[in-house]
Amino acid sequence: MIIGGRHFGFLVGSMGMAAALIKLREEVQKRDETIAELDRQLKRQQGTIEQMQQQMADLLRRLYGRRSEKLDVNQLLMEGLILDSDGEATPPEAPPAEIPRAVKPKSKRNGRRPLPDHLPRHEIIVPAPEDEKLCPTTGKARPFIGYEDSEKLEYIPETLRVNVYRREKYGSPMGAEENGVFTAALPPTVVARCLADTGMLTHVAVSKFDDHQPLYRQERILLRQGVHISRKTMAGWLRAMGAGLNGLWELTAERILASGVVHHDDTPVSMLDPGAGKTKQTRFWIAVSGAGPPLVHFSFSLNRKQEAPKKFFAGYTGALMCDDYPGYANVDCGRLLSCWSHARRYVEKAKKVEPAFATGVLLEIAHLYRIEKAIREATDAERLEIRQTQSMNQLDVVFDLLQSREFRPQSPMHRATHYIMDNRQQLTRYTEDPRLPIDNNAAERAIRRVAIGRKNWMFLGSETGGQTAAVLMTLLGSCWANRINAWAYLKDVLDRLPSLPEDELEQLLPPTWIEGRPEARLPRLD
Repeated sequence: MIIGGRHFGFLVGSMGMAAALIKLREEVQKRDETIAELDRQLKRQQGTIEQMQQQMADLLRRLYGRRSEKLDVNQLLMEGLILDSDGEATPPEAPPAEIPRAVKPKSKRNGRRPLPDHLPRHEIIVPAPEDEKLCPTTGKARPFIGYEDSEKLEYIPETLRVNVYRREKYGSPMGAEENGVFTAALPPTVVARCLADTGMLTHVAVSKFDDHQPLYRQERILLRQGVHISRKTMAGWLRAMGAGLNGLWELTAERILASGVVHHDDTPVSMLDPGAGKTKQTRFWIAVSGAGPPLVHFSFSLNRKQEAPKKFFAGYTGALMCDDYPGYANVDCGRLLSCWSHARRYVEKAKKVEPAFATGVLLEIAHLYRIEKAIREATDAERLEIRQTQSMNQLDVVFDLLQSREFRPQSPMHRATHYIMDNRQQLTRYTEDPRLPIDNNAAERAIRRVAIGRKNWMFLGSETGGQTAAVLMTLLGSCWANRINAWAYLKDVLDRLPSLPEDELEQLLPPTWIEGRPEARLPRLD
Protein backbone atom coordinates (compact mmCIF):
# COMPACT_ATOMS: atom_id res chain seq x y z
CA MET A 1 0.00 0.00 0.00
CA ILE A 2 2.90 2.32 0.70
CA ILE A 3 4.39 1.56 -2.64
CA GLY A 4 1.04 1.90 -4.29
CA GLY A 5 0.43 5.19 -2.50
CA ARG A 6 3.74 6.48 -3.64
CA HIS A 7 2.94 5.43 -7.19
CA PHE A 8 -0.46 7.05 -6.95
CA GLY A 9 1.09 10.28 -5.66
CA PHE A 10 3.63 10.23 -8.48
CA LEU A 11 0.86 9.83 -11.03
CA VAL A 12 -1.12 12.66 -9.51
CA GLY A 13 1.99 14.86 -9.52
CA SER A 14 2.73 13.97 -13.15
CA MET A 15 -0.82 14.78 -14.19
CA GLY A 16 -0.59 18.13 -12.45
CA MET A 17 2.65 18.95 -14.22
CA ALA A 18 1.16 17.91 -17.56
CA ALA A 19 -1.87 20.12 -16.99
CA ALA A 20 0.43 22.96 -16.02
CA LEU A 21 2.50 22.44 -19.15
CA ILE A 22 -0.66 22.43 -21.31
CA LYS A 23 -1.86 25.58 -19.62
CA LEU A 24 1.54 27.17 -20.07
CA ARG A 25 1.59 26.25 -23.76
CA GLU A 26 -1.89 27.76 -24.16
CA GLU A 27 -0.73 30.96 -22.49
CA VAL A 28 2.37 31.09 -24.70
CA GLN A 29 0.21 30.51 -27.77
CA LYS A 30 -2.21 33.25 -26.71
CA ARG A 31 0.72 35.55 -26.08
CA ASP A 32 2.18 34.75 -29.53
CA GLU A 33 -1.20 35.46 -31.11
CA THR A 34 -1.42 38.73 -29.17
CA ILE A 35 2.08 39.69 -30.31
CA ALA A 36 1.22 38.81 -33.91
CA GLU A 37 -1.99 40.87 -33.72
CA LEU A 38 -0.10 43.80 -32.19
CA ASP A 39 2.51 43.47 -34.93
CA ARG A 40 -0.23 43.57 -37.58
CA GLN A 41 -1.78 46.60 -35.91
CA LEU A 42 1.64 48.27 -35.78
CA LYS A 43 2.22 47.62 -39.48
CA ARG A 44 -1.25 48.98 -40.31
CA GLN A 45 -0.55 52.06 -38.23
CA GLN A 46 2.85 52.48 -39.91
CA GLY A 47 1.15 52.18 -43.27
CA THR A 48 -1.44 54.78 -42.24
CA ILE A 49 1.31 57.10 -41.01
CA GLU A 50 3.24 56.69 -44.28
CA GLN A 51 0.07 57.33 -46.28
CA MET A 52 -0.70 60.46 -44.26
CA GLN A 53 2.91 61.62 -44.62
CA GLN A 54 2.64 61.10 -48.37
CA GLN A 55 -0.63 63.02 -48.57
CA MET A 56 0.86 65.84 -46.51
CA ALA A 57 3.95 65.93 -48.73
CA ASP A 58 1.74 66.06 -51.84
CA LEU A 59 -0.31 68.92 -50.42
CA LEU A 60 2.80 70.86 -49.40
CA ARG A 61 4.33 70.31 -52.81
CA ARG A 62 1.17 71.61 -54.49
CA LEU A 63 1.13 74.67 -52.25
CA TYR A 64 4.81 75.56 -52.08
CA GLY A 65 6.73 73.20 -54.38
CA ARG A 66 8.18 73.94 -57.76
CA ARG A 67 5.87 73.27 -60.69
CA SER A 68 8.59 71.96 -63.00
CA GLU A 69 9.26 68.22 -62.98
CA LYS A 70 12.90 68.58 -63.94
CA LEU A 71 15.23 66.68 -61.62
CA ASP A 72 17.90 68.89 -60.05
CA VAL A 73 20.77 66.51 -59.32
CA ASN A 74 22.79 69.14 -57.44
CA GLN A 75 19.87 69.82 -55.13
CA LEU A 76 19.55 66.12 -54.35
CA LEU A 77 23.26 65.93 -53.57
CA MET A 78 22.94 68.87 -51.20
CA GLU A 79 20.08 67.14 -49.41
CA GLY A 80 22.36 64.21 -48.76
CA LEU A 81 20.02 61.73 -50.40
CA ILE A 82 22.67 60.27 -52.66
CA LEU A 83 25.17 59.87 -49.82
CA ASP A 84 22.64 57.81 -47.84
CA SER A 85 21.90 55.41 -50.68
CA ASP A 86 24.83 53.07 -49.72
CA GLY A 87 25.60 52.39 -53.34
CA GLU A 88 22.10 51.25 -54.23
CA ALA A 89 22.07 53.44 -57.31
CA THR A 90 25.04 54.53 -59.34
CA PRO A 91 25.12 58.13 -60.59
CA PRO A 92 24.22 58.27 -64.29
CA GLU A 93 27.02 58.58 -66.75
CA ALA A 94 27.20 61.46 -69.18
CA PRO A 95 25.85 60.70 -72.67
CA PRO A 96 28.53 59.52 -75.08
CA ALA A 97 30.23 62.14 -77.20
CA GLU A 98 29.00 60.63 -80.47
CA ILE A 99 25.38 61.59 -79.74
CA PRO A 100 24.59 64.66 -81.85
CA ARG A 101 23.77 67.64 -79.65
CA ALA A 102 21.72 70.67 -80.55
CA VAL A 103 23.59 73.91 -79.88
CA LYS A 104 21.15 76.24 -78.17
CA PRO A 105 21.93 79.95 -78.38
CA LYS A 106 22.22 81.71 -75.08
CA SER A 107 19.26 83.92 -74.36
CA LYS A 108 19.77 87.45 -73.11
CA ARG A 109 18.20 87.65 -69.71
CA ASN A 110 19.06 91.29 -69.06
CA GLY A 111 18.33 94.42 -71.04
CA ARG A 112 15.21 95.75 -72.71
CA ARG A 113 13.69 94.25 -75.80
CA PRO A 114 13.26 96.73 -78.67
CA LEU A 115 9.68 97.79 -79.24
CA PRO A 116 8.11 96.16 -82.34
CA ASP A 117 8.48 98.08 -85.61
CA HIS A 118 4.90 97.42 -86.71
CA LEU A 119 3.42 99.54 -83.93
CA PRO A 120 2.42 103.08 -84.98
CA ARG A 121 4.60 105.90 -83.62
CA HIS A 122 3.07 109.03 -82.12
CA GLU A 123 5.57 111.87 -81.82
CA ILE A 124 5.53 114.10 -78.75
CA ILE A 125 7.89 117.08 -79.05
CA VAL A 126 9.62 117.94 -75.79
CA PRO A 127 10.87 121.56 -76.13
CA ALA A 128 14.04 122.77 -74.46
CA PRO A 129 13.71 125.60 -71.90
CA GLU A 130 14.17 129.05 -73.43
CA ASP A 131 17.20 129.92 -71.28
CA GLU A 132 18.96 126.75 -72.50
CA LYS A 133 18.57 127.83 -76.12
CA LEU A 134 21.22 130.53 -75.59
CA CYS A 135 24.96 129.91 -75.34
CA PRO A 136 26.06 130.76 -71.79
CA THR A 137 29.42 132.09 -73.08
CA THR A 138 28.46 134.26 -76.07
CA GLY A 139 24.79 134.83 -75.35
CA LYS A 140 23.96 133.87 -78.96
CA ALA A 141 21.20 131.39 -79.94
CA ARG A 142 22.30 127.77 -80.13
CA PRO A 143 21.84 126.21 -83.62
CA PHE A 144 19.11 123.50 -83.73
CA ILE A 145 20.70 120.18 -84.76
CA GLY A 146 17.86 117.63 -84.36
CA TYR A 147 16.15 115.40 -81.79
CA GLU A 148 17.13 112.72 -79.29
CA ASP A 149 14.44 110.02 -79.46
CA SER A 150 13.21 107.97 -76.48
CA GLU A 151 10.49 105.36 -77.00
CA LYS A 152 7.86 104.37 -74.42
CA LEU A 153 5.06 101.88 -74.89
CA GLU A 154 1.61 103.40 -74.43
CA TYR A 155 -1.73 101.62 -74.00
CA ILE A 156 -4.95 102.89 -75.57
CA PRO A 157 -8.21 101.09 -74.67
CA GLU A 158 -9.49 98.74 -77.36
CA THR A 159 -11.37 100.52 -80.08
CA LEU A 160 -14.98 99.70 -80.80
CA ARG A 161 -16.65 100.85 -83.98
CA VAL A 162 -19.86 100.23 -85.84
CA ASN A 163 -19.58 98.81 -89.36
CA VAL A 164 -22.42 100.20 -91.48
CA TYR A 165 -23.04 97.97 -94.50
CA ARG A 166 -24.66 100.25 -97.09
CA ARG A 167 -26.19 97.85 -99.57
CA GLU A 168 -26.90 99.23 -102.99
CA LYS A 169 -30.53 99.27 -104.11
CA TYR A 170 -31.77 99.41 -107.70
CA GLY A 171 -35.30 99.98 -108.84
CA SER A 172 -36.91 99.01 -112.16
CA PRO A 173 -37.08 101.21 -115.26
CA MET A 174 -40.28 102.90 -116.30
CA GLY A 175 -42.71 100.44 -117.80
CA ALA A 176 -41.10 97.45 -116.00
CA GLU A 177 -42.08 98.22 -112.44
CA GLU A 178 -43.22 94.63 -111.96
CA ASN A 179 -39.54 93.64 -111.58
CA GLY A 180 -39.45 95.39 -108.21
CA VAL A 181 -36.39 96.59 -106.32
CA PHE A 182 -33.05 94.76 -106.15
CA THR A 183 -30.97 95.13 -102.94
CA ALA A 184 -27.42 93.76 -102.64
CA ALA A 185 -27.22 90.90 -100.16
CA LEU A 186 -25.10 91.06 -97.02
CA PRO A 187 -21.84 89.09 -97.16
CA PRO A 188 -22.30 85.49 -95.91
CA THR A 189 -21.39 84.98 -92.24
CA VAL A 190 -20.79 82.06 -89.89
CA VAL A 191 -23.24 83.54 -87.36
CA ALA A 192 -26.39 84.57 -89.18
CA ARG A 193 -28.37 87.68 -88.20
CA CYS A 194 -25.81 88.66 -85.59
CA LEU A 195 -25.26 92.11 -84.10
CA ALA A 196 -21.50 91.47 -83.86
CA ASP A 197 -19.12 91.49 -86.82
CA THR A 198 -16.29 88.96 -87.18
CA GLY A 199 -13.76 91.04 -85.23
CA MET A 200 -16.10 91.27 -82.23
CA LEU A 201 -16.95 87.58 -82.40
CA THR A 202 -13.26 86.74 -82.50
CA HIS A 203 -12.58 89.00 -79.53
CA VAL A 204 -15.22 87.29 -77.37
CA ALA A 205 -13.99 83.77 -78.26
CA VAL A 206 -10.29 84.52 -77.80
CA SER A 207 -10.91 86.43 -74.57
CA LYS A 208 -12.79 83.50 -73.05
CA PHE A 209 -10.86 80.47 -74.28
CA ASP A 210 -7.36 81.91 -74.77
CA ASP A 211 -7.26 84.70 -72.16
CA HIS A 212 -9.66 82.87 -69.82
CA GLN A 213 -11.98 85.85 -69.33
CA PRO A 214 -15.49 84.71 -68.30
CA LEU A 215 -18.36 86.36 -70.13
CA TYR A 216 -19.47 88.30 -67.05
CA ARG A 217 -16.03 89.96 -66.92
CA GLN A 218 -16.18 90.76 -70.63
CA GLU A 219 -19.60 92.30 -70.04
CA ARG A 220 -18.09 94.65 -67.42
CA ILE A 221 -15.10 95.49 -69.63
CA LEU A 222 -17.39 96.53 -72.47
CA LEU A 223 -19.41 98.67 -70.07
CA ARG A 224 -16.29 100.80 -69.48
CA GLN A 225 -16.53 101.78 -73.14
CA GLY A 226 -20.21 102.58 -72.92
CA VAL A 227 -21.48 99.42 -74.66
CA HIS A 228 -23.84 97.00 -72.93
CA ILE A 229 -23.86 93.47 -74.34
CA SER A 230 -25.21 90.85 -71.98
CA ARG A 231 -23.33 87.66 -71.23
CA LYS A 232 -26.37 85.71 -72.47
CA THR A 233 -26.03 87.37 -75.86
CA MET A 234 -22.30 86.60 -76.02
CA ALA A 235 -23.00 82.98 -75.04
CA GLY A 236 -25.34 82.76 -78.04
CA TRP A 237 -22.61 84.12 -80.31
CA LEU A 238 -20.16 81.48 -79.06
CA ARG A 239 -22.73 78.70 -79.55
CA ALA A 240 -23.36 79.77 -83.15
CA MET A 241 -19.61 80.00 -83.83
CA GLY A 242 -19.09 76.49 -82.44
CA ALA A 243 -21.74 75.12 -84.80
CA GLY A 244 -20.32 76.98 -87.79
CA LEU A 245 -16.75 75.82 -87.12
CA ASN A 246 -17.70 72.17 -86.57
CA GLY A 247 -16.27 71.13 -89.94
CA LEU A 248 -12.80 72.39 -89.00
CA TRP A 249 -13.12 70.61 -85.64
CA GLU A 250 -13.85 67.29 -87.34
CA LEU A 251 -11.08 67.80 -89.90
CA THR A 252 -8.58 68.44 -87.10
CA ALA A 253 -9.46 65.07 -85.54
CA GLU A 254 -9.00 63.32 -88.90
CA ARG A 255 -5.55 64.85 -89.41
CA ILE A 256 -4.42 63.96 -85.88
CA LEU A 257 -5.44 60.31 -86.35
CA ALA A 258 -3.78 60.29 -89.78
CA SER A 259 -0.46 61.32 -88.19
CA GLY A 260 -0.09 57.79 -86.80
CA VAL A 261 1.07 58.93 -83.35
CA VAL A 262 -1.46 60.40 -80.92
CA HIS A 263 -1.14 61.74 -77.38
CA HIS A 264 -4.41 61.39 -75.44
CA ASP A 265 -5.58 62.48 -72.00
CA ASP A 266 -8.67 63.72 -70.17
CA THR A 267 -9.56 66.14 -67.40
CA PRO A 268 -12.71 66.77 -65.33
CA VAL A 269 -14.87 69.87 -65.66
CA SER A 270 -18.05 70.80 -63.79
CA MET A 271 -21.34 71.35 -65.63
CA LEU A 272 -24.58 72.77 -64.29
CA ASP A 273 -27.21 70.15 -63.48
CA PRO A 274 -30.43 72.21 -63.20
CA GLY A 275 -32.63 69.33 -62.10
CA ALA A 276 -30.34 68.48 -59.18
CA GLY A 277 -29.69 72.09 -58.20
CA LYS A 278 -25.91 71.64 -58.35
CA THR A 279 -23.09 70.80 -60.76
CA LYS A 280 -21.98 67.39 -61.97
CA GLN A 281 -18.61 66.23 -63.25
CA THR A 282 -18.10 65.86 -66.99
CA ARG A 283 -14.93 65.37 -69.07
CA PHE A 284 -12.83 67.05 -71.71
CA TRP A 285 -10.71 64.64 -73.79
CA ILE A 286 -7.65 65.98 -75.59
CA ALA A 287 -5.75 64.51 -78.53
CA VAL A 288 -2.44 65.92 -79.80
CA SER A 289 -0.64 64.87 -82.95
CA GLY A 290 2.66 63.18 -82.16
CA ALA A 291 4.01 63.39 -85.69
CA GLY A 292 3.76 65.98 -88.43
CA PRO A 293 2.37 69.49 -87.92
CA PRO A 294 1.24 70.14 -84.34
CA LEU A 295 -2.53 69.90 -83.95
CA VAL A 296 -4.69 69.88 -80.82
CA HIS A 297 -8.23 68.48 -80.56
CA PHE A 298 -10.71 68.69 -77.68
CA SER A 299 -13.87 66.64 -77.32
CA PHE A 300 -16.54 66.68 -74.62
CA SER A 301 -18.44 63.87 -72.88
CA LEU A 302 -20.87 63.70 -69.97
CA ASN A 303 -18.81 61.04 -68.16
CA ARG A 304 -15.51 59.17 -68.19
CA LYS A 305 -16.85 55.95 -69.65
CA GLN A 306 -14.73 54.27 -72.31
CA GLU A 307 -17.29 55.03 -75.05
CA ALA A 308 -15.72 58.48 -75.63
CA PRO A 309 -12.15 57.29 -76.44
CA LYS A 310 -13.49 54.20 -78.25
CA LYS A 311 -15.57 56.40 -80.54
CA PHE A 312 -12.67 58.77 -81.22
CA PHE A 313 -10.19 55.96 -82.02
CA ALA A 314 -12.57 53.71 -83.98
CA GLY A 315 -10.57 52.12 -86.79
CA TYR A 316 -7.29 53.70 -85.68
CA THR A 317 -4.19 51.58 -86.31
CA GLY A 318 -1.38 53.89 -85.14
CA ALA A 319 0.40 54.41 -81.82
CA LEU A 320 -1.41 55.79 -78.76
CA MET A 321 0.39 57.45 -75.83
CA CYS A 322 -1.87 57.65 -72.78
CA ASP A 323 -2.06 57.20 -69.01
CA ASP A 324 -3.16 54.08 -67.11
CA TYR A 325 -6.91 54.69 -67.44
CA PRO A 326 -8.37 51.15 -67.81
CA GLY A 327 -10.72 52.24 -70.62
CA TYR A 328 -7.79 52.47 -73.04
CA ALA A 329 -7.38 48.68 -72.89
CA ASN A 330 -10.43 48.34 -75.16
CA VAL A 331 -9.46 51.14 -77.58
CA ASP A 332 -8.53 50.21 -81.15
CA CYS A 333 -4.88 51.03 -81.84
CA GLY A 334 -1.79 49.39 -83.21
CA ARG A 335 0.56 50.14 -80.32
CA LEU A 336 -0.23 51.30 -76.78
CA LEU A 337 2.48 53.35 -75.04
CA SER A 338 2.82 54.36 -71.38
CA CYS A 339 4.19 57.65 -70.12
CA TRP A 340 7.54 57.85 -68.31
CA SER A 341 6.59 61.17 -66.71
CA HIS A 342 3.56 59.43 -65.21
CA ALA A 343 5.77 56.59 -63.94
CA ARG A 344 8.27 59.08 -62.57
CA ARG A 345 5.55 60.77 -60.48
CA TYR A 346 4.86 57.48 -58.68
CA VAL A 347 8.53 57.33 -57.67
CA GLU A 348 8.53 61.03 -56.73
CA LYS A 349 5.66 60.39 -54.30
CA ALA A 350 7.74 57.69 -52.59
CA LYS A 351 10.74 59.98 -52.02
CA LYS A 352 9.57 61.09 -48.56
CA VAL A 353 9.25 57.51 -47.32
CA GLU A 354 12.20 55.92 -49.18
CA PRO A 355 14.41 58.95 -49.97
CA ALA A 356 17.64 57.17 -50.85
CA PHE A 357 16.18 54.42 -53.03
CA ALA A 358 13.61 56.66 -54.73
CA THR A 359 16.27 59.25 -55.51
CA GLY A 360 18.46 56.58 -57.10
CA VAL A 361 15.55 55.51 -59.32
CA LEU A 362 14.79 59.13 -60.25
CA LEU A 363 18.40 59.66 -61.30
CA GLU A 364 18.30 56.61 -63.54
CA ILE A 365 15.03 57.78 -65.13
CA ALA A 366 16.60 61.22 -65.62
CA HIS A 367 19.33 59.54 -67.66
CA LEU A 368 16.65 58.29 -70.09
CA TYR A 369 15.58 61.90 -70.62
CA ARG A 370 19.17 63.10 -71.09
CA ILE A 371 19.54 60.60 -73.93
CA GLU A 372 16.30 61.92 -75.50
CA LYS A 373 17.47 65.51 -75.17
CA ALA A 374 20.78 64.70 -76.82
CA ILE A 375 19.12 63.10 -79.88
CA ARG A 376 16.38 65.68 -80.30
CA GLU A 377 17.90 67.06 -83.51
CA ALA A 378 19.21 63.72 -84.79
CA THR A 379 17.90 61.95 -87.88
CA ASP A 380 15.36 59.13 -87.52
CA ALA A 381 18.04 56.53 -88.25
CA GLU A 382 20.41 57.97 -85.62
CA ARG A 383 17.63 58.28 -83.06
CA LEU A 384 16.50 54.69 -83.58
CA GLU A 385 20.05 53.32 -83.29
CA ILE A 386 20.75 55.17 -80.03
CA ARG A 387 17.41 54.17 -78.57
CA GLN A 388 18.00 50.52 -79.47
CA THR A 389 21.37 50.54 -77.72
CA GLN A 390 21.81 53.19 -75.05
CA SER A 391 18.15 53.68 -74.13
CA MET A 392 17.51 49.93 -73.95
CA ASN A 393 20.55 49.44 -71.73
CA GLN A 394 19.41 52.25 -69.44
CA LEU A 395 15.89 50.85 -69.28
CA ASP A 396 17.35 47.54 -68.07
CA VAL A 397 19.20 49.47 -65.36
CA VAL A 398 15.96 51.08 -64.18
CA PHE A 399 13.98 47.81 -64.16
CA ASP A 400 16.78 45.86 -62.42
CA LEU A 401 17.06 48.55 -59.75
CA LEU A 402 13.33 48.46 -59.05
CA GLN A 403 13.40 44.67 -58.71
CA SER A 404 16.42 44.68 -56.38
CA ARG A 405 14.33 45.37 -53.25
CA GLU A 406 11.00 44.41 -51.77
CA PHE A 407 8.77 46.97 -50.09
CA ARG A 408 5.82 46.72 -47.76
CA PRO A 409 2.56 46.25 -49.71
CA GLN A 410 0.58 49.45 -50.17
CA SER A 411 3.68 51.57 -49.57
CA PRO A 412 4.33 54.35 -52.16
CA MET A 413 7.50 52.66 -53.41
CA HIS A 414 5.71 49.32 -53.73
CA ARG A 415 2.99 50.96 -55.83
CA ALA A 416 5.59 52.73 -57.97
CA THR A 417 7.49 49.50 -58.59
CA HIS A 418 4.38 47.54 -59.50
CA TYR A 419 3.10 50.28 -61.81
CA ILE A 420 6.37 50.42 -63.74
CA MET A 421 6.91 46.68 -63.91
CA ASP A 422 3.27 46.00 -64.90
CA ASN A 423 3.65 48.51 -67.77
CA ARG A 424 7.18 47.49 -68.70
CA GLN A 425 6.32 46.60 -72.30
CA GLN A 426 4.42 49.86 -72.92
CA LEU A 427 7.18 51.91 -71.26
CA THR A 428 9.82 50.27 -73.48
CA ARG A 429 7.88 50.50 -76.74
CA TYR A 430 9.07 54.03 -77.60
CA THR A 431 12.50 52.58 -78.45
CA GLU A 432 10.99 50.63 -81.38
CA ASP A 433 10.22 53.66 -83.54
CA PRO A 434 12.08 57.00 -83.76
CA ARG A 435 8.79 58.91 -84.06
CA LEU A 436 7.32 57.62 -80.80
CA PRO A 437 7.44 59.86 -77.69
CA ILE A 438 8.85 58.93 -74.30
CA ASP A 439 6.01 60.55 -72.38
CA ASN A 440 2.59 62.17 -72.67
CA ASN A 441 3.73 65.69 -71.78
CA ALA A 442 2.45 67.12 -75.08
CA ALA A 443 -1.15 66.32 -74.08
CA GLU A 444 -0.63 67.48 -70.51
CA ARG A 445 0.76 70.83 -71.67
CA ALA A 446 -2.17 71.37 -74.02
CA ILE A 447 -4.75 70.43 -71.42
CA ARG A 448 -3.56 73.18 -69.06
CA ARG A 449 -5.83 75.65 -70.84
CA VAL A 450 -8.78 73.70 -69.38
CA ALA A 451 -7.26 73.76 -65.89
CA ILE A 452 -6.71 77.52 -66.10
CA GLY A 453 -10.18 78.01 -67.56
CA ARG A 454 -11.79 76.07 -64.69
CA LYS A 455 -10.36 78.60 -62.24
CA ASN A 456 -12.01 81.44 -64.15
CA TRP A 457 -15.29 80.37 -65.76
CA MET A 458 -15.73 77.71 -63.03
CA PHE A 459 -18.23 75.47 -64.84
CA LEU A 460 -20.05 74.77 -68.11
CA GLY A 461 -23.66 75.84 -68.53
CA SER A 462 -24.88 72.88 -70.57
CA GLU A 463 -23.88 69.98 -72.81
CA THR A 464 -24.12 72.33 -75.80
CA GLY A 465 -21.74 74.68 -73.99
CA GLY A 466 -19.29 71.82 -73.55
CA GLN A 467 -19.34 71.03 -77.26
CA THR A 468 -18.96 74.75 -78.12
CA ALA A 469 -15.94 74.99 -75.82
CA ALA A 470 -14.42 71.85 -77.37
CA VAL A 471 -14.66 73.28 -80.91
CA LEU A 472 -13.21 76.70 -80.05
CA MET A 473 -10.48 75.31 -77.78
CA THR A 474 -9.48 72.94 -80.60
CA LEU A 475 -8.76 75.80 -83.02
CA LEU A 476 -7.24 78.12 -80.41
CA GLY A 477 -5.21 75.26 -78.90
CA SER A 478 -3.79 74.43 -82.33
CA CYS A 479 -2.88 78.12 -82.73
CA TRP A 480 -1.06 77.95 -79.39
CA ALA A 481 0.82 74.80 -80.48
CA ASN A 482 1.99 76.59 -83.66
CA ARG A 483 2.69 79.97 -81.96
CA ILE A 484 0.02 81.69 -84.09
CA ASN A 485 -1.72 84.94 -83.24
CA ALA A 486 -5.10 83.44 -82.33
CA TRP A 487 -7.05 86.65 -82.99
CA ALA A 488 -5.60 87.11 -86.49
CA TYR A 489 -6.29 83.46 -87.31
CA LEU A 490 -9.87 83.22 -86.07
CA LYS A 491 -10.84 86.59 -87.61
CA ASP A 492 -9.59 85.44 -91.02
CA VAL A 493 -11.35 82.07 -90.66
CA LEU A 494 -14.68 83.71 -89.82
CA ASP A 495 -14.28 86.03 -92.83
CA ARG A 496 -13.39 83.32 -95.34
CA LEU A 497 -15.21 80.20 -94.15
CA PRO A 498 -18.76 81.02 -95.37
CA SER A 499 -17.66 81.31 -99.01
CA LEU A 500 -14.96 78.60 -98.96
CA PRO A 501 -15.69 75.29 -100.75
CA GLU A 502 -15.74 72.31 -98.40
CA ASP A 503 -12.90 70.57 -100.25
CA GLU A 504 -10.62 73.57 -99.53
CA LEU A 505 -11.17 73.50 -95.78
CA GLU A 506 -7.65 72.16 -95.25
CA GLN A 507 -6.13 75.60 -95.90
CA LEU A 508 -7.85 76.93 -92.77
CA LEU A 509 -6.12 74.47 -90.41
CA PRO A 510 -3.60 76.48 -88.34
CA PRO A 511 -0.38 74.76 -89.60
CA THR A 512 -1.44 75.37 -93.21
CA TRP A 513 -2.88 78.83 -92.58
CA ILE A 514 0.36 80.20 -91.06
CA GLU A 515 2.38 79.40 -94.20
CA GLY A 516 3.20 82.68 -95.91
CA ARG A 517 2.03 84.73 -92.90
CA PRO A 518 5.19 85.31 -90.82
CA GLU A 519 3.64 88.46 -89.31
CA ALA A 520 1.08 86.26 -87.51
CA ARG A 521 3.76 84.09 -85.87
CA LEU A 522 4.23 84.90 -82.19
CA PRO A 523 7.78 85.06 -80.77
CA ARG A 524 8.89 82.21 -78.57
CA LEU A 525 8.82 83.15 -74.89
CA ASP A 526 11.98 82.52 -72.88
